[in-house]
Amino acid sequence: MKAKWQSALTLSAHFLHEMLRAVRTYHGDKAAAQVLASAAIPQALVQQPDARLTRQQYAVLYRAIAARLDDEMLGLWSRPIRIGTLKYLMLSLLDAPTVLVALYRYVRFWNLLLDDYRLQISTKNDLVRLALIGRAPGTEVVPLGHELMMKLVHGIASWLVGREITLNRVEFSFAKPKYAEDYAILYPCDVRFDAGITCVYFSYQDCAGTFKREKHELWAFLKRAPEDWTFGALHRVSIAARTREHLAGKMAQPTTITEVARAFHTSVRTLNRRFANEGTHFQAVKDGLRRDIAVHRLTNSNTSVEALASDLGFSDATSFCRAFKQWTGSSPLDYRRLTREGDNDG
Repeated sequence: MKAKWQSALTLSAHFLHEMLRAVRTYHGDKAAAQVLASAAIPQALVQQPDARLTRQQYAVLYRAIAARLDDEMLGLWSRPIRIGTLKYLMLSLLDAPTVLVALYRYVRFWNLLLDDYRLQISTKNDLVRLALIGRAPGTEVVPLGHELMMKLVHGIASWLVGREITLNRVEFSFAKPKYAEDYAILYPCDVRFDAGITCVYFSYQDCAGTFKREKHELWAFLKRAPEDWTFGALHRVSIAARTREHLAGKMAQPTTITEVARAFHTSVRTLNRRFANEGTHFQAVKDGLRRDIAVHRLTNSNTSVEALASDLGFSDATSFCRAFKQWTGSSPLDYRRLTREGDNDG
């Protein structure tokens, strides 16, 4: 069972717009509206610039777009990645003797498919680097494509061994986006932007490990895709994730960074440094969790604004409404209305 903070996780609406881009480009706005409707996402939410997408909405929308395009990578690469590709990729990895061998196979597999990019794997200084390299100068960079490729390799490697494989760092070849706070959860490590190439670094020791997975486990993994490889490895490695987990049951209490540091048996200074290494800070993590729980409950329950404010540790509903508007651009009641509009259609 997912922890409360994982269930309540939300993502920037940036992901929604980027996921829809190929549908709009190749099939038009009507097709985009149909895909949104199939995922029960109201059009009004799309027009809200600071909206958040729940993990359930993200997963359903991803599957709907993949089916509409017959492309498991949502039209983000120059060649479609047809439905079923992920299954054959995973089947090719199951009998690999180690994670490292599986990663080499992963690289070879993708290099047979991608025209605009190629993957390269190398080892140095006890690290394994997997890099995404343009095949020609000036190759277009589609940030969501790069993001998904890094998530996919980390998610698959983690699933193979049944635990979150430690990320040393992730580097992206594009500029730091406005929604960068989401990276602290999606990529639990040092995340860098404006790099020469997009790449991910794993511990060689993790990659040298063996694993055993059966086909029946693979079918369950594929049925839930992309949820497991996007969110399934959100456990205890990231300090932001650990803090969210610690705070999830204490939101009604005025928990401070001092209390969290004490619970983690470390100093406030060390904790702040670890937050900084992940590109975030304590208050941002706490507010992000409160925002995500609020969005989740406004979308999926009839909890009153007053009760929600109390549950999230606000002194009164007015303070909560003010904070929620800063987070999403809407009042809690307006946000609930936006997310429920699709329920009243037809």
